[in-house]
Amino acid sequence: MAGFDGPLLVLRFPGNCSIEAMYKRNRHDFLCNLSESEKQELLQGLKQRYQVLLWGYFGQRDTAEKALEHFVSTAFSADVPAQLLVKIHIQVMDQLATQLRMEGHSTAFLKDYRLALIDVMARLTETYRNAMALDQPSSQTTSSPETA
Repeated sequence: MAGFDGPLLVLRFPGNCSIEAMYKRNRHDFLCNLSESEKQELLQGLKQRYQVLLWGYFGQRDTAEKALEHFVSTAFSADVPAQLLVKIHIQVMDQLATQLRMEGHSTAFLKDYRLALIDVMARLTETYRNAMALDQPSSQTTSSPETA
């Protein structure tokens, strides 16, 4: 991402996959700081990546993993709100359901694709958690909100 000013963080997940994410992000690249045209371009790119993720989710697992990694990395780097990611999921699912209905296919199996959204949110949460852990000096102990 243009203007990146921090080191690269490589996150490892079960299943031999990893996500490369920038843990120190440039605030100028955050969604809220982009122009309207840049926002639309970013969101359209996320929507396209999510479509690739869904198409491969129960078929071409390697394609889905790569799309998931790129989607999460982009969402993290741009500080995209979770509500917007859910909205992208709903839009893509609605388009897919409409296409399937027009072709005369059942849409009952689409409920299984909620797993893709859960996977995205879990990986994004893990990315934020790991980034926060790296930002804390090693001499400090970590405390939970309950003990603070």
